[in-house]
Amino acid sequence: MVKNVLSIGLLALVLVSCGGDSAEPSTTLTPTTETSVTGGETALAVVDEWLDALAIGRYGVADVMVVDEQFVLLLAVESFSVDLYEALVEDGIGQEVSATFWESFVLGVRGFTGAGITEVEILGADPFSAYGRRFAEVEATSPRGDLTVVAILGDDARWHVDLLATFGSSFAPLFRQWVDRLPAGADAPLQALGRQRASLEVARDRAIAAGEDEARVELDDLLALLAG
Repeated sequence: MVKNVLSIGLLALVLVSCGGDSAEPSTTLTPTTETSVTGGETALAVVDEWLDALAIGRYGVADVMVVDEQFVLLLAVESFSVDLYEALVEDGIGQEVSATFWESFVLGVRGFTGAGITEVEILGADPFSAYGRRFAEVEATSPRGDLTVVAILGDDARWHVDLLATFGSSFAPLFRQWVDRLPAGADAPLQALGRQRASLEVARDRAIAAGEDEARVELDDLLALLAG
């Protein structure tokens, strides 16, 4: 199912270039409002629109093509900040925070594929069911190799880019450390991460298929922590 997955490890670059603790919430955490439509009608459509939005810098559109709870978690785990998590949940994702994340993401794609976002061509989708959810691996190609993006069918009957299923191998070590460091009573982020368990399970399965033993161990450790 997995084919030359250059996406594994991609967001490790994003974390470095985003600057860790520098991603504190700004004083104007105004939710992005470029579109009120979330997700896409098909897995292919949502990945295509997401990549197109990143290519032309419409980061507000990119925001609503992904699983929103995952996006908040990924932004917050960079700084191991519960305060940032709470601010993002309460106030929304500000344009500056969103732009910083996605601009680094675009640079990461170029670093791993040797191509810009505009040069990534979608090939097709391979739908599958796992852990009680409906997913699809959307295959794409670039001048240097292939890229796989996982989409998930949401409760709203629309498809969303699943950042954790796609890049969970990169983020598992950070999430594991975050869970260890959470102060007593900080249940909300832990519960939110637990709600994404199916996506993390898919990330672990993809790591196994790709022969990524270290990533598999990290994801198994994180899943064990979430199980209590």
